[in-house]
Amino acid sequence: MPSRLRSGLSRLPLQAFGALAGQATLALSSFVLQVGASRELGAAGFGTFALMFGVIVMATALTTGLVGDSLTVLDRQAAPVRTALFRLGWVLGAALCLTGFVLARGQFSAVTAALFAVALTAFVWADLGRRLLMANLRFWSLPVVDSVGFLAMLVFLLGSRLVGALGLDHFLAGLAIGQVVAGLLALARLPAAERRLPRRGRGDWGAVVRYGSWRALQQFVRPTTLNAARWVVLVLGGAAAVGELEAARVFVAPAMLLVQGFGSYLFSSYAADRAQGARALLARADRAATVMLAGSVAVGVAAALLLPRVGSLLTADRYQLSLVAALGWACYAASCAAVLPYGSLAAVRGKQHWVLLIRVADSALALALVGVVLMAANVGTHWMPWLLSVGSFAGGLLCRQVLLRPDARTGAAAPAKVSA
Repeated sequence: MPSRLRSGLSRLPLQAFGALAGQATLALSSFVLQVGASRELGAAGFGTFALMFGVIVMATALTTGLVGDSLTVLDRQAAPVRTALFRLGWVLGAALCLTGFVLARGQFSAVTAALFAVALTAFVWADLGRRLLMANLRFWSLPVVDSVGFLAMLVFLLGSRLVGALGLDHFLAGLAIGQVVAGLLALARLPAAERRLPRRGRGDWGAVVRYGSWRALQQFVRPTTLNAARWVVLVLGGAAAVGELEAARVFVAPAMLLVQGFGSYLFSSYAADRAQGARALLARADRAATVMLAGSVAVGVAAALLLPRVGSLLTADRYQLSLVAALGWACYAASCAAVLPYGSLAAVRGKQHWVLLIRVADSALALALVGVVLMAANVGTHWMPWLLSVGSFAGGLLCRQVLLRPDARTGAAAPAKVSA
């Protein structure tokens, strides 16, 4: 093992592995749900489910940035901030529920649209519960919360399968049930002070929106870019092509698990240790990126070796997985590892505006490559994740060299309080 990687692993605190364990249980739940959908719905049905799940991820990114990151960085115990965070969380959840139902109703039955709206809202609110646990550095509560939610979802799906074949509605309902259970348990495991309802009074909406809106837009960029690329594939190859690509992504899901697990720890830890010098924090970000990149490469190698032997377990032999696509998703995970530590650190240091601009620019580059290469050059859709990766690698380089390295050279300290 390279000395730098070994050093990075040895310096990671126990809480980081708690965050990784929490992400593992959440990812396992998502993995089982998507494997079941892949096997039961076929390529076209799974493609439809993947697009709907992508919308849920987009909505969650919006609330995570606007509310979740704000409650992590701002003083959520201050009454005006706490009031604004609480009310904004409820308003966003209700608005997303209504919007989800209206959008889905245009394509699906009222029952399917209602299940989608409930699943979306449950996922959003459960995620905010997880963010409160992270903000309190209770990372080891995350695997408990998500394991119980996973079991609830699994019991529902297995029970439904005993009755008959599973359809799209079953998977949406299973997702909703698991997230409702996880959200309630997250609430129960919070400190009493965090469960306290805010007092009546005016909320400091300005502070929350000024900081959170930049983070929300930044968090919104990646899932939106990913879903836009899926729509390009939908136009070119249909729902079956989307399903085949998504099945390949699920096959290498451990790579994104590693990135997202450590990423959930990094933002909270940077916020807690913001008083440290820029040089020390940048060194931490470098170590985190090294660990995550190495993990992504290892998953890619494992995927190449295992795909011929176990790929059929994911598809039930109803369609084939592409090795090119699977390796492409591993590369995409590596590109996320290259940008996430630096973007999170820059945001904590009050440069969320510049992080957003960089994320928009690298996403535009990635989508342009997807559009030009897939549509104009007539290249197979299985190359889509490779093309998306280019933008994230470029964004990570810019965040490190432009936003963080100058401060590290001068030894600048972070502001005592992040400017909204």
